[in-house]
Amino acid sequence: MNARLILAALTLVLGLPLIGYLWPQPTPSALQDTEEGWAWPEAASETPRAELPENLANYWPGKKPTNSTEADPASADSQRGATQHDWKLIGVIRQGSSLSALVQDPQQNIVTLRPGDRLDEQRRVSELKPTSLLWRDDEGGTGELPLYPEPAAE
Repeated sequence: MNARLILAALTLVLGLPLIGYLWPQPTPSALQDTEEGWAWPEAASETPRAELPENLANYWPGKKPTNSTEADPASADSQRGATQHDWKLIGVIRQGSSLSALVQDPQQNIVTLRPGDRLDEQRRVSELKPTSLLWRDDEGGTGELPLYPEPAAE
C-alpha cells in the first residue's frame, strides 16, 4: 500500500510538468485579439546638437564652472598653481591596530606616513584618525589634512 502511494505521487510529480509542457499553445490570432497593437516608435527627426554646452568644464571642490570656449588660461593656470603645492590625504590604512596614511606630496608623489614621520621640513605627523591626518609644526602650531575636504566657497 505504501509503495502504491509513493508510485502514484511520483507519477503525479513527473506527469504534471510533462502535461503542461505538451499542452498546445494558443494561436497567434487569439493573442493579437486580446492585446493592443504595438509598434516601434518613429525615429526622431531632430538633428544632433552642434553647439557645445555653456559650462563644459567644472572644477571640484568649489570652483566656478568655466566656459570651455572663453576660459582664461592665465586664471586656470593660477588656480592650478595655487593648489599644486598642497599636500593631499589620499587614504588611511589600518593594519591591525596601527594606522598609516597615504599622502600626495607637492611633487605628486604618493608617500606612506605614520605618526612621528616628517610631513615636510617644518611639520611632523602627530596623530592619524580614520578620516584625517593631524600634524604639528616646529613652532607648536597644529593643522589637519582631511580625507574629505570641504569645498571652497567662491
